[in-house]
Amino acid sequence: MKKVTIIYRTIPQYRVEFYNQLKAFLLKQNIQLQLIYGDNGFQGRNDSVDLPWATFIKNSSVQIGDIALIWQPCLSLLRNSDLVIVEQANMLLINYLLILRRVFFQRKFAFWGHGQNLQVAKDGLYNKFKMTYINQSSWWFPYTEGVKRFLIEKGVKMEKITVVQNAIDTHTLRAQYLSFADEEIAQLRLDLGIDLDEKVLIYCGALSREKNLSFLLESIIKLRKLYSKSFKLLILGSGPEQLAIENFVKNIEYITYLGPKYGIEKAKYFRLADIFVLPGAMGLAVLDAFAYETPIVTIEFPFHGPEIEYIKNHHNGFIAKNDICDFNDKVLQLMQNTDLRYAFKAQGLEALKTLNIETMVQNFGNGILACLSKN
Repeated sequence: MKKVTIIYRTIPQYRVEFYNQLKAFLLKQNIQLQLIYGDNGFQGRNDSVDLPWATFIKNSSVQIGDIALIWQPCLSLLRNSDLVIVEQANMLLINYLLILRRVFFQRKFAFWGHGQNLQVAKDGLYNKFKMTYINQSSWWFPYTEGVKRFLIEKGVKMEKITVVQNAIDTHTLRAQYLSFADEEIAQLRLDLGIDLDEKVLIYCGALSREKNLSFLLESIIKLRKLYSKSFKLLILGSGPEQLAIENFVKNIEYITYLGPKYGIEKAKYFRLADIFVLPGAMGLAVLDAFAYETPIVTIEFPFHGPEIEYIKNHHNGFIAKNDICDFNDKVLQLMQNTDLRYAFKAQGLEALKTLNIETMVQNFGNGILACLSKN
């Protein structure tokens, strides 16, 4: 039986079903999946979990100025692996050993990720260094077609690239969203002091700088003056800017901060919402919007994740200009046009026919098979 190992810093909640399904997919192909994870999570999120069949190894980390380095002490567990898959990140020291292992001992390893750090300047030192080893892996698993095009531009051969089409468990999201009786949502509306005729906007995500929350709050205050009817904004999430958000909204009666919400509790608030507003870095939240039937409005922003490709502007969501007036114009269009909201909802649900965890598992699994079969 062949063996494939995935090493990741941590296991976010949204990855659990993917790993479970990938393990089952590979087992049918007589391939064992070993998942090794540590305890270094992602800034602004608190959703790391354990997985019973995976192997936890405590990571070591060191901070040198603004540079964080992580050592994952798991080399002894890789001896019998036919393929090792890792996140492409400058901070992960084991990646450099895997490069040497491939060069000198022809041991296969693959990168999985964005190709570049999308949260920093694309022409900055961090990404310039990342480009020095972008073509050093045996295989590549980019998140989206756009990342694939970027890799090809940087010299990675097309035949060793498998687009995974990054996704989450949208079937569970849909089931949770549809599980509430209308009476429960009516009671939630009452509990939050939201009138029946008030539209509900929602922000759900990390409370961190890259989410552009100052833009959001300023736009909401201006929108309040433009819209003839009242509305409410619900803010869900936690992170470094939580205290600032709490202080800002405590005397604004039309903005409510609710803290971090996950799973079925998060779905309940989306069931109440009409529009998802996220003018900062966009990632898999776009699939939340589709699954929760909550049309999304974002902006042109330099730090979006590759999943921004899933939004087809004016078709299943709005990508406004990086301008508060244009952002508010798009929000107003959705507030005032019921048919447009329903059209965006329908197109979002249509997109989920391919943007789902099953397709991602199939893509990833087939890529693993292709890599293992290549000499």
